[in-house]
Amino acid sequence: MMKISMMYLKMKMLLYLRVKDALNLQVKSVVIRFEGQEGQAVVTAHRRHFEKDSLSKLLSGSTQTTLDFKNDIYSKFTGTATAELSLVTIDVVFPATKKHIAKATDQKFQMIRETPETYASVTLPYIRSIPAASIQWVYNVLDKKAEVERLIFEDPDAQLGFMLHPDLKWDQVTPENLYCLAICHRRDIQSLRDLTDAHLPLLQNIRAKGLQAIKEKYGIEEKYLRIYVHYQPSYYHFHVHFTHTAYPGGAVTGHAHLLDDIIDNISNICSDYYAKKVMNFHLGENHPLFKLLESASN
Repeated sequence: MMKISMMYLKMKMLLYLRVKDALNLQVKSVVIRFEGQEGQAVVTAHRRHFEKDSLSKLLSGSTQTTLDFKNDIYSKFTGTATAELSLVTIDVVFPATKKHIAKATDQKFQMIRETPETYASVTLPYIRSIPAASIQWVYNVLDKKAEVERLIFEDPDAQLGFMLHPDLKWDQVTPENLYCLAICHRRDIQSLRDLTDAHLPLLQNIRAKGLQAIKEKYGIEEKYLRIYVHYQPSYYHFHVHFTHTAYPGGAVTGHAHLLDDIIDNISNICSDYYAKKVMNFHLGENHPLFKLLESASN
């Protein structure tokens, strides 16, 4: 995923896909074509969060307001802020694959019950069928061919090491919306299912050094951070999410597994706990894996 200044792009709108509101963050995703370019793009616009010191500017005379209603002590206004307070972040995936488009499209989610046998017969063959090119962007990051300027921290060890980057969902301005990704250097771990006690040193290293790097750079203490792994992940190269406890998304039941719980389950219950566990997760009906799992259950 890359960010592009939209003033240099002529776009033809094809399809309005999704509007999602999360507290004061509004996200809109569309599929477009760039004039003179082959393929489609997924473009997502995020309204930037207000910084605390910008509220005085927002409530100043430069903001034009209209009273919507007043009832006793309650009032509501509609206002037009200055350009300085109306910034947006625009993320672009181009050329977008069918998977990118399906993910951005409004869809229903169902709860899936995946046994170890279902994983072996349906999910694992699906993972192995995904072209390596689909995560080329991950290898570009690990090989420092892209996003080098965004690197927060790196442990270069081939077995225990990882890179820590800010996720594109975070504007790197508002601490309460911190969202970072730790991407491991190892390329033989695809998902939570692969983890065993042999990976405990890696997991513990990501936890310890990731927390330390975030505290040193952003001043955010461990008690204000969630650390978790998604299953199913959005891409099958092992990575760990770090988000602020105030961040409204990401750590959703049926998707996120806390890293501390993962370490504890492998350490104290069973060394291959996640290979044997029945996994319950939500999955979008547009996801290609959903269709395979649905066919297998019929």
